[in-house]
Amino acid sequence: MTPQSRNAVIRSELDQLLRSGDIDGTTYRNLSELYPVTSWDWCSLGRWFLVFGAISFAAGVAIFVRDIFDFTLEKLAASLAGAMVTLFMSGQWLKRRDWRMIGQSLELVAAFALIGLSFVLGTIYSTGSGDWPTLLLIDFAIILPASYLLCNKQLLVLSSVLLFIWFGGRTGYISGWGAYWFGMNYPLRFVAASGGIVAMGFAHMMGEGSLLSRYRGFAKIWISVGLFLGEMALWLLSIFGNFELIDGPWYKAGIGELILFNGLWALLNVALIFAGSRLSFRMLTGYGATFLIIQVYTLFFTHLAEGFGVVGSAFTAGLSALVLAFVLEKRRRNRVVANEKADI
Repeated sequence: MTPQSRNAVIRSELDQLLRSGDIDGTTYRNLSELYPVTSWDWCSLGRWFLVFGAISFAAGVAIFVRDIFDFTLEKLAASLAGAMVTLFMSGQWLKRRDWRMIGQSLELVAAFALIGLSFVLGTIYSTGSGDWPTLLLIDFAIILPASYLLCNKQLLVLSSVLLFIWFGGRTGYISGWGAYWFGMNYPLRFVAASGGIVAMGFAHMMGEGSLLSRYRGFAKIWISVGLFLGEMALWLLSIFGNFELIDGPWYKAGIGELILFNGLWALLNVALIFAGSRLSFRMLTGYGATFLIIQVYTLFFTHLAEGFGVVGSAFTAGLSALVLAFVLEKRRRNRVVANEKADI
């Protein structure tokens, strides 16, 4: 293990101790200065290249086989089942030989094969209902437990994506855009769901210090998924208001309604920045800062840009982006210098 990767592990443990209340802020800062993390995370970059490579390779093989052989749906289902089993067993074999990252990537591709298999079987045995979200729900019910049994964060990310698509499909497309779910219209459904997912994520995080210690880091995925759902829903609400009929008459939100949702969105992002800085939870700070900037640009282009004209709005947006990049880069350089001094 390199010094940088060792420091990253120690910093992650210190973050967890601070969030659980085992150490105070002063102790956390003093210990963190002893373990600076300044270099590029090549391990993380390599992980994503592995995932991309594995998926691309599987897609290439599938296209090649399709061009060579004349597949029926039944043959395709059998091939996907065989590929799923082969990929899963290969992933297990590699993990036992300490090729954990590649093994987990193969397990992820096996999960994609499972999703493909479910849709092929759904086509073969279709009753004409068009209820495609149920297939994703079945996949979610299989992949989520598998992510915990195999301790595979990549599978957990995939299961969270399946949950997002299923939730949107079930509460939106299948039920009809105007149908209510617990009395809420489409965007507010995601706001409510995101709050529940974030709460579950923090409860998961509290358990990672004891009962769920084997799954340390899984909570961040759940929290990230919940925040993303909530942020995107509030983004829509801040622009269009509390709409309910996507295919009906255009809903024109009043200024008071837009101010309300913009205020709630800004309040959420400021709270995330504050909580992230207090808890040393950089993901919260990142979400809050990113979407606060998105909100400012959204307000500019939806309410002010027309008055500036095309040239003026482009110049203003570009200049502000350059200033923002300069400020962020300056802060990053100051942080690097401070860490280097602490390391000395």
